Amino acid sequence: MNRFFRSLLFLFAGATTAVAGYRIENVKYPADIRGGITAVTFTPAGTLVIATRYGEIWMRSADGVWHIFARGLNEPMGLIADSERLVYIAHRPELLRATDTDGDGRADTFDALGGKWGITNNYHELFFGLRRDQAGNFYGAVSLESTGANPDFPKPKGLGPVRRGERETKLLTDPTGHVSEVPWSGWAVRITADGKFEPFASGFRQPDGIGMSPAGELFFADNQGDYKPSCGLLHVEQGDFHGFFGSLKWDPTIDPKTYTVEQAWQRYKSPAVVFPHGPMGVSSGEPAWDQSGGKFGPFAGQVFAGDFTRLVIRSTLEKVAGAWQGACFAFLGRNDTPGVVSGDSLLAGSVRATFASDGSLYLGETGGWGGGANGLQRVVWDGKVTPEVKEMKITDRGFRLTFTRPMSAATLANPASYEINRFRFYYHWKYGSPWIDEARVPVTAVQPAADGLSAELVLADLKPGFVYELSVPTLRTTDNEPIANPLGYYTANRLLNGEKTIGGTARLPRPDEGSIGIKEAQAAELRSADTLVAAGEKVYRLYCVACHQPNGHGLPGGAANFVEDKTRLSKTDAQLLQTIATGSEAKGMPAFGSSLSVGQRRAALAYIRAAFGDKAATVDRP
Repeated sequence: MNRFFRSLLFLFAGATTAVAGYRIENVKYPADIRGGITAVTFTPAGTLVIATRYGEIWMRSADGVWHIFARGLNEPMGLIADSERLVYIAHRPELLRATDTDGDGRADTFDALGGKWGITNNYHELFFGLRRDQAGNFYGAVSLESTGANPDFPKPKGLGPVRRGERETKLLTDPTGHVSEVPWSGWAVRITADGKFEPFASGFRQPDGIGMSPAGELFFADNQGDYKPSCGLLHVEQGDFHGFFGSLKWDPTIDPKTYTVEQAWQRYKSPAVVFPHGPMGVSSGEPAWDQSGGKFGPFAGQVFAGDFTRLVIRSTLEKVAGAWQGACFAFLGRNDTPGVVSGDSLLAGSVRATFASDGSLYLGETGGWGGGANGLQRVVWDGKVTPEVKEMKITDRGFRLTFTRPMSAATLANPASYEINRFRFYYHWKYGSPWIDEARVPVTAVQPAADGLSAELVLADLKPGFVYELSVPTLRTTDNEPIANPLGYYTANRLLNGEKTIGGTARLPRPDEGSIGIKEAQAAELRSADTLVAAGEKVYRLYCVACHQPNGHGLPGGAANFVEDKTRLSKTDAQLLQTIATGSEAKGMPAFGSSLSVGQRRAALAYIRAAFGDKAATVDRP
């Protein structure tokens, strides 16, 4: 087992998966609140306001009493609560202003402020939000329609009516799992204070969370998929294109008949912070800025986002040569070992995050996409500072690391304490991307600070257009404690001197690559069993580990538990390979047939059987 995978196990399954010094509390709410939590916010007076997928808005007063504010909405995904009597709501058809005019605690007036995007009966269409700038403009994003990974979609039968606009079924390129068939799906939109609708930016797939920095800059958390190499934190400005090619059919400045993937890639603005698929989850949600002034620990000003797979991600941002980029680390993970985190277990399905005035972090969870849970949780700091890499910033020769606690002089100064690898992605129509152009980058020198709180790493080579992976499992504090979360990922879209690459951290496949992926795994079925398993371990940690977990135990209600449910691996290889290729929408498992080669899929299955299966079982191996 290589060092990287040992680090990954340390992150996800060891005693330091969740950050010490933080307590997780399940927030109790009435049984009448049905469905998953899809929005969480507070009024200026401190009243908690939530939305559910069942179309309800609830409020909890300071004394803990809940009451319903509104119901009958269509999957509301975002809220702005100006007061206990005035709430702005982002739901599928439009932006609403809900007002309680008589003060009885229930909204009685609903004003539609704007919603000129197309609406069909497709389950995947949602309007995410909601943020408002100082000028009073509202921002949201319209997600794509899902084809259910069916290459024959769209079909004439069952398409249903379109509200607002005409359906356009022509694809700009190869068929994908998601399409933009109605106006402005896959777009961020702006609705002015007086109700004017403005397309704002394009190229989104499932932007399940919108945040605004303290300085008023927009950041979206989009999800991996077609033309989306990874999840990540996207800095969004007017006119940006963020990857999904099909959304460009609604751009009046291009000719959809002649526009090419290469032209789109040249416009592609890659994430400010890439969340690598697997180590940093699989489906990230709303970003929230810690403006608590230290009430939430030593991470003031940093960004926190939940992920659907029982994970909270912490990100740091810096402006480099005029553009935002930065690093991400796991913050709360999937293991709730006593002594590491106290209180309740972190739930899956975390898609919403917001900070309360007392500095606690509220998380809203939904099980609506398979494998999640319905719930509301609160994370509180108890004053204990855990050893962490606080920040990772780029320098002209490498990176500068700062720490939450002093590191021992011996480990801090030792180049062997740091492992740096880099990789990037394909920009293609297939689901996600493998890690490509991977390379180890030697640390040639370390310049530690006298106080043990920082170190500058000098690298043998530093290039833009790569994600740099930091692994520091052997670092120790002055009292011999390890780093709680020893893996971090820095997105180097640019260098300090302004050097950058087209497409950021994604490139077009070369003709000889065929947009497939890891060459070693393409031919893995021709190798020995041991080599096949080794190749499969790499595929598993990239694509499978976030849901099925390093120990193979999966997620309750979602990803299969290979260890305890023996029926999972009692199926034939042919059956399991078919599931890997076509996915399981009910369980939230994507189809990997277009993003992984046959060799990669066989290698992954070989590793799963070797690591978690009953080695004495006899199955049909075609």
